[in-house]
Amino acid sequence: MKSFKSLKVSYIKNKHSFFLENNNFRQLKNGEVLVKVKYSGINYKDAISVTGKNRIIKCESLIPGLDFSGTVIESNSKNFSKGQKVLATGSGLGEAIDGGFTEYAYVSNKILIHIPNNLTPLSAMQIGTAGFTAAIAIDKMILNKQKVNYGPILVTGATGSVGSISINILNNIGFETIALTRKINSLQYLEDIGAKKIIKFNSSMNKKILNNKFFAGAIDNIGGEVLDWIIKSTKDDGNIVSVGMASDSKLNTTVFPMIMRSVNILGVSSTNYSSNRKTVWKKLSSNYKPKNLNKINTQCIELKDVLKFSKKIIAGKNIGKVVVKIS
Repeated sequence: MKSFKSLKVSYIKNKHSFFLENNNFRQLKNGEVLVKVKYSGINYKDAISVTGKNRIIKCESLIPGLDFSGTVIESNSKNFSKGQKVLATGSGLGEAIDGGFTEYAYVSNKILIHIPNNLTPLSAMQIGTAGFTAAIAIDKMILNKQKVNYGPILVTGATGSVGSISINILNNIGFETIALTRKINSLQYLEDIGAKKIIKFNSSMNKKILNNKFFAGAIDNIGGEVLDWIIKSTKDDGNIVSVGMASDSKLNTTVFPMIMRSVNILGVSSTNYSSNRKTVWKKLSSNYKPKNLNKINTQCIELKDVLKFSKKIIAGKNIGKVVVKIS
């Protein structure tokens, strides 16, 4: 085979386009590895990039896909050998460097990870960037002394991939979870993956400077007014981790929850995560490993279907994790 196929996002003359392209194989650079991609996944950022809702890529054209798993075909690195199963998440994939929506990926050995023994290329991408984000969010809460006996953790954007995996992991390690969703047809799904209670946000719930104390903490994918409501509704010393802005990037709130209840607002970035990624993936293959991956992974699609499902994700019509089978 002399060439391979990739999906590409382009902003030539600032005009967005998304298309299939043939790529030629080339020689490896120093420290580079050629991976035959088996699976990738559509993350919310990928959906934004593919549909052109916002500009995610930091150059004129790029292969989207924040993550991928596959097999090493050729290596110019002493850390990786032909035939090894590997994965990559974040680290600029699909934003600053070519990502996972491709049959073959040329990638630096610095961002590749050997797939842990308890995972496969499929389960690694059923977890993917979403699971990695959930894991570091939960780690940050626990590092900030969040305890199971303090009370329930709210998860917003609960039917999305980050929300779904967050609920499942929290449930696995003993936390009670409350799911926030606007999708009334998803109640059984949320119960199946571990949500103990399901609620729907209403703006009328957020009229006070301080609300009643409902949650011990939260993982928020929504931002905006919902995040303001969460901050006002969290118990003393509770931890809120902001991981997304599906509703709004702006936050209009007051300092009262922080100065009267010691509420903590934390942030994580899976793209720029600076600690040891191998440690996080070790957890994701053991005590953090979601037990309901086959329920959370509601769709397994081909490259040709990426645009269709990206539009569904942007429209809020998708439930669970969408995995892309490349080969």
